[in-house]
Amino acid sequence: MPTRAQLWKTCSLGLLILWGLQVFALDPRYALEHYGYQAWQTDEGLPQNTVHAVLQTRDGFMWFATEAGLVRFDGAQFTVFDKSNTSQLASGVINSLFEDTQGRLWMGTANGLVMYKNRQFQAFHEEDGLPVGTVFSVYQDHKGEIWGITAGGVARYENGHFVKLNGVPAASLMAEAPDGEMVFGTADGVWNSEARHLLFGEQPQALVYDHRGRLWAGMRQGLKLLLPGKGWHDFALPASLGADVMSLWSSSNGHLWIGTAKGLGEFDGNAVHVFLENDRISALFGDREGAIWAATGHGIARVVSGRVDVLTSQQGLSSNQALAFYEDREGSLWIGTEAGGVCILRDRKFTTFTSRDGLTDDLVRSVFQARNGTVYVGTNGGGVDVYRNGKLSALPEQGRLSSQVALALADDAQGNLWVGTPDGLNRIRPGGTRLFTSADGLADDFVRSLFVDREGALWIGTRRGLTRYKDGRFTSWSAMDGLGSDLVGAVIQDKDGSYWIATLGGLTHFAGEQFTNYALPEAVTALYQDAEGTLWIGTNGGGLLAREDGKWIRFPSARSHLPPDIYGILEDNRQDLWLGTNKGIYRVSKLDLHHLAAGVLPQLHPEVYGTSDGMRISECSSGGHPAAWKTQDGMLWFSTLRGVSVVDPARMPINHVAPLVAIEDVLVDDQPLPLSFTGEIAPGHTRFAFQYAGLSFTAPQKVRFRYRLDGVDRDWVDAGTRRTAYYTNVPPGEHRFHVLACNNDGVWSEEAAVFAFRLRPRFYQTWWFYLLLVLLLGFLVYGVYRWRVRHVESSFRAVLAERNRIAREIHDTLAQGFVAVSVQLEVVARLLNTSVDAAREHLEQARALTRDCIQEARSSIWNLRSQGASQDDLAASITNIAERMTANASVKTRILVHGTRRPVAPPIAAELTRIAQEAITNALRHAHAECIEIALLFEERSLCVSIKDNGRGFENHPERFRDNGHFGLTGMQERAAQLKGKFAVISTKGEGTEVRIEVPI
Repeated sequence: MPTRAQLWKTCSLGLLILWGLQVFALDPRYALEHYGYQAWQTDEGLPQNTVHAVLQTRDGFMWFATEAGLVRFDGAQFTVFDKSNTSQLASGVINSLFEDTQGRLWMGTANGLVMYKNRQFQAFHEEDGLPVGTVFSVYQDHKGEIWGITAGGVARYENGHFVKLNGVPAASLMAEAPDGEMVFGTADGVWNSEARHLLFGEQPQALVYDHRGRLWAGMRQGLKLLLPGKGWHDFALPASLGADVMSLWSSSNGHLWIGTAKGLGEFDGNAVHVFLENDRISALFGDREGAIWAATGHGIARVVSGRVDVLTSQQGLSSNQALAFYEDREGSLWIGTEAGGVCILRDRKFTTFTSRDGLTDDLVRSVFQARNGTVYVGTNGGGVDVYRNGKLSALPEQGRLSSQVALALADDAQGNLWVGTPDGLNRIRPGGTRLFTSADGLADDFVRSLFVDREGALWIGTRRGLTRYKDGRFTSWSAMDGLGSDLVGAVIQDKDGSYWIATLGGLTHFAGEQFTNYALPEAVTALYQDAEGTLWIGTNGGGLLAREDGKWIRFPSARSHLPPDIYGILEDNRQDLWLGTNKGIYRVSKLDLHHLAAGVLPQLHPEVYGTSDGMRISECSSGGHPAAWKTQDGMLWFSTLRGVSVVDPARMPINHVAPLVAIEDVLVDDQPLPLSFTGEIAPGHTRFAFQYAGLSFTAPQKVRFRYRLDGVDRDWVDAGTRRTAYYTNVPPGEHRFHVLACNNDGVWSEEAAVFAFRLRPRFYQTWWFYLLLVLLLGFLVYGVYRWRVRHVESSFRAVLAERNRIAREIHDTLAQGFVAVSVQLEVVARLLNTSVDAAREHLEQARALTRDCIQEARSSIWNLRSQGASQDDLAASITNIAERMTANASVKTRILVHGTRRPVAPPIAAELTRIAQEAITNALRHAHAECIEIALLFEERSLCVSIKDNGRGFENHPERFRDNGHFGLTGMQERAAQLKGKFAVISTKGEGTEVRIEVPI
């Protein structure tokens, strides 16, 4: 439709202004078949296959206008907005797309206008001032004003609503002059927004201002030009173009391109040059390289420097009916089609020739360039093909080859072409073709490799040995002659004139008619020697090896990231090695390889090329030699399983556009979080997922990522091609998630996409909780310290109490006993001279007292060990002690027991007995008493023991006795305190003393 084409032109112009500094575009020197082509339809995620408009917004996303909704594309997945999930879209038919300078995306639909900003949709209808009917397009002029072009008229966006221009009944086209004048195509002609009048009364199909500011209008009945001050003039077109002008485009060089119902014309200011006669041109577009793209009735056409290339459905185009063109920020061309979905043309690094380009068989075994510059391609079943002047054709002598499987190719100085096959060696010369077999001296008919040395000798690698053809004679060697293995592959000549031979058993060096074998665990499949003399070796299973100055160097896959199987090795003019492998073609710097071997580099990151770069299949072929070749112009040719792939390292397009990166979704415990979220996340959430996209469409599958979450990751995390980052157990606090993207040529994003959030802590993760823990810990430490101090003090008191108890025991037993013994001995001493019998009696008493003391000592020791108690009751114990102590003294003792006698606990009885013993001793030694009365009063809850004498008494304070070395009273007080009893000493001088203790029982 002309209206859509014109809409597309204006949208493209606006974005070209925004990205005017970018110079990336499809290289016009290549044919259309060279470009990478990819299409997306409903099977890949589009909701519908008619795409009216394509647009890339400044955030990097691609947007498609379909008849079943709006589609956003990030290179990996489609997001569809339609009536089912977006209520603002009253119609699923999207006619146009436009992004204004504020980043708002406008959609013209079949039922109103919709604006998209910050993931929010806003609809505009008749009640918002928009003319009723279909919205064809939206435009923003140089003043920043938004214009809506609808079937019901033209409206301008002001303060959140639209204002309709009166007098404009219908419009579908628009154009803006360099001076800012706006014109619209209407049902009655062209409307001037400034002058508010119709310029003429016929409906135009296309409008455009040229570089001189002149307005051109394409009509059904011809082309009109508005000259300032002179009005409209008819512009004569060649008869071959007809009069039905459907599309117009003003190119950057000032030429006007005219698309009609019958062809394409270029007006250079002097004359109209006709292209594409008898073809309907419904839309025109000019890319950054100046190429003109045209939507024809039979595909798309490109015009560059007068050359026309056409791409149709027969060459792979998904639909011959193109509706919209768009050039993205990386220079790729997007095409919206009528029923074929959306497709893209990308600049590719490789050109691959297949059977569609004239190759007789897609499986290529060998490739070789002769001295005259002709490239020969050996196939697996189509014989040999010749590449001359950009065209492939079969070798004229194809039918005379011994086999159509061409495994090896070479030529010699005489101009002969040698072709090795499984059925012998073929020599092709202008005079005819000759076959050589084992009957002529070949080691075997199965020829796998060919090589011509500097002396002109032809070396032939076969299945059963090596053969040299020189001066018309064949000489063969096998394992019996010292060759490493009979199965021979590649052969090259060293700089010193010797030869290196790849065999199944490793590598063989042939010098001076002698073989030296280097056994390798892998079969050698490719050989190359560089200008410095380093021998590079490709193996089957062992990756890449090198031999330098007699030393072997291995490059482990874990560090080099090179595949284990290498079939061909080439070097470009920049000293990069190119490796043909079963996983693609690898490019790696020789300098980086040397640095890796020296330990300067920890790892390599080689460039890998595959189907996204122009190869039809990533796997290169093996079994033939040479499997790769560098031509005289620096081009590198690789044989693959689906054609021969060619790359020019000097002209290889490099994607220097840093990819934009976007965070698409944030999930917290599997629940989505709005990207506009600026608040706090409640505590208790543990699982976070960040889904992101790298918006590079040259090779989306090669986009790599790295990310970092502040507060969790110390450094960037290499995510490879994974598009989701997962985190568990994220600590509370402020966090920022950063993600960067890298395009297919290693260019990283200039700015990271960032999502900031704050996770509130649980109560036990707060500062005050930690402070409380610190305080509690401090109290605990202090409590332990105080417990320890009390424990030490208690132990000290226990030791002191035990010492005091022992002292009391000694004082109350041994000391008192020895006092009695001492008294008896003094009596014996006085009576020895006067009465021997009396002395003997007192001596016997002393002996008895001594025995009693010993018994008391034993009892005390037993009490110390077992804390056992006397078996006697308290009254009996005290009575026995009193009788023993007063046996030889003139002191009367009386024991009185009051109350109901009952058993007393042994520890209490022992202590009371000691107190009574001490009191009796004091009465005998110090009071000189004549009578001692001991009374035990048993009450309901207590026991009172009283020891009362009628001695001389005392007035002095008891502390005096302790100060004088007498501890009897102190001992009694301590024993009473241990029993928690009440102790009292009542004494009056001259009237006696009473020791009284009351203890609970």
